[in-house]
Amino acid sequence: MILKHFLLYSEADDGIAEVENSFTFQSRCITALYERCFSKFQNGNIKQINIFCVKDSPNPTLTIVDGFCDVEIHYDVSEFFKLEDKEKKELVLVILKQGIDKVVKVNNWESKPFDDAYNCVKVEKHKNEYVWKKPKSSPNRNYKAEVFINHGLYLCEIYLVVKDKNGNEIVKKLVSTTKPDELIFSRYLGELNWLSNYEVALFNRPKSNYVSVNIKEVLFNYRVRLFNN
Repeated sequence: MILKHFLLYSEADDGIAEVENSFTFQSRCITALYERCFSKFQNGNIKQINIFCVKDSPNPTLTIVDGFCDVEIHYDVSEFFKLEDKEKKELVLVILKQGIDKVVKVNNWESKPFDDAYNCVKVEKHKNEYVWKKPKSSPNRNYKAEVFINHGLYLCEIYLVVKDKNGNEIVKKLVSTTKPDELIFSRYLGELNWLSNYEVALFNRPKSNYVSVNIKEVLFNYRVRLFNN
């Protein structure tokens, strides 16, 4: 199997839908960043590592079922919600590493791919910001459009961005703000298409709706502001 997914859980999260009170929701920005930094790891029987934070003594053994490996780490999650945002992100990475290190040790795996991903998250300063898929050029090749995602502790912001030939940003339009979980915000990420030389649209996943930006309107408004000033 190929290992490529990592998640954190808390026994206190069961049934909680509010992001402000959910360790699982808030930790996802860092575990998702770690996944993007991680080189897919070929192994015998694990495709996803689930790290459970428990108050009492953690189970010293791993539980592996259908490719999902459950590992327990001792941590009282109630302390997590007392931290500042920067501290939260840093702690999530620490807990993630503790769980992964336990799995690596039990399986006698090479630690380098996991250490590299850990260091990558630190280099990125715990910020999960990225461009979704590849930018697309307009039919006349004068502009490029991209989808920029800011995946934070409490929400995920999806933006439609258009740049000129020189890479200068012309417009950045908010498409949606959702809970910070791919199962929720991925429905807005269907397909990026230019409708003309001047209008680009981001379609949702079933392609039943879209949000678009018209460059002509943006440039016109920009010139009007310059004239009025």
